[in-house]
Amino acid sequence: MTVHVELTVDGGGVYIVGQCIQCNVVITNTSDVTDRIAWATGQISGRITVDEGCVLLRRESKSEVHTTESALSKHVGEGCFFSSPPEILLCDLQLAPKQSKTVKFSGKVPTDCPPSFRGTYVKYSYMIIVGLQRVSQSVSILSLPIRIINLPGVKQLNEDKKKPVHPFAPKDEGIKFEDYFMDKVQSLCCKRPRSYEVKTSDKLVCLVRLMRGAFRLGDPIEIGLEFGEVSCVQVTAKLQVLETINPDSEIKENTPSRITTHDTQSIQCIHTQQTSCSLHIPLNVVNTFSTNVILVRWQVSFDFVVAQLKPSSEIVDAGHTSVNEDGLDCDWRPLAYLPVSTLSWDMSVTVLPSLPQYISTVAWQRTHAKLDV
Repeated sequence: MTVHVELTVDGGGVYIVGQCIQCNVVITNTSDVTDRIAWATGQISGRITVDEGCVLLRRESKSEVHTTESALSKHVGEGCFFSSPPEILLCDLQLAPKQSKTVKFSGKVPTDCPPSFRGTYVKYSYMIIVGLQRVSQSVSILSLPIRIINLPGVKQLNEDKKKPVHPFAPKDEGIKFEDYFMDKVQSLCCKRPRSYEVKTSDKLVCLVRLMRGAFRLGDPIEIGLEFGEVSCVQVTAKLQVLETINPDSEIKENTPSRITTHDTQSIQCIHTQQTSCSLHIPLNVVNTFSTNVILVRWQVSFDFVVAQLKPSSEIVDAGHTSVNEDGLDCDWRPLAYLPVSTLSWDMSVTVLPSLPQYISTVAWQRTHAKLDV
C-alpha cells in the first residue's frame, strides 16, 4: 500500500515576514485497496545552524524566540528559533483506491525573525513541514524550503484594531502588509545623495558621490568619481558583504569578519577629471541585517593607485624633441617606470530587500515537494 503526498505553496517560494503563506497538501491513495490516514498536521519552522568552532550559540531571549511544541518538533532538529502554531489538517481519513484529498493551511513568519541567510559562520533557514501517519505505521515528514526576506525595524500592522466606518464605506479599506512593507523600502531608497572626500596627506584624491542613500536587491549602485590634485592612475571598486560575529557569541575574541566579493570594476583614469562606475547587487543574496548572533553589512571597497612623483599633467615622457621646418616635433612615449602607491578606502552602503515576485524570477526557489509513504 502506498500513499502519495504532494505539498505546494502559492507564489514563487519567496515571502516577506508577516506575509500569509498559503500551502496546499494533496494526499492520494495510489494502491488498489482502501487505506487510512490517522492524522496529518502542517507547520512553518525556522532553524539556525552555526560554525561551532567560531560561534557560541546561546539561548536567545524569549522575545526573540517563537516556538510551539507539536508532534513535529522533534523532527525539526536542534537550533529551532521559530515554529508556527501547528494546524491539524485531518484526522482518521479513509481513502478509497485512487482517491485524493486536498487540504489547505497557512502561516506567517513574525516580523522580528531574521531573513534566510547562508553564511560562513551562521545559516538561517525556513521550511514548511507536513507530518502524517498511516494507521499502524511510523510518522512520515515532508518538508519544503522557502526563502524569507526581512526589513530591520518593520512591524506588523495591527489588523485587529477596529476603525470607524460609515455605512457607505467600501468593504475592504485595510492596507495590505506587503504594500506597507515595500512602501517602507521605497521611502528608505529615496533619501538624499551622499558624497565623501578621500584624502591623503591633506590632499584630495577623489570625491566619491552616491546617487542614493540605500539600494535594493537587484539594483545597480551608481558611483560618481571626481579626481582631485593627486594624480590617480587606476581605481578598483569591489562590492562586498561582510559577516561579523557578535562579540557576545564569539568563541575566540576578535574573530575576523568573512568577506565575500560579488562584483568588481577597474577603471584606468590617467588624465581623467571625472568618471563613474556601476556595481550590481545580485538577487540571490541577503540584505543588511543583524541579530544577537551575527551582523551582515555591505560595503564598496576602493583601491586608488596614485602616482607619487609627478602630477597627472606630467605622467608622460616627451622623449625626443626636435625642431623641423613645420615647427616643434615631439616623439611621445610612455614612462618606463612610474612610482605608485595604493590607497584603500571602504564605503558602507545599505542594501534593502526587493519585491518577492522579482526575486523569485531570478533566484530559483522550489514551490513543491513530494513523498511516498
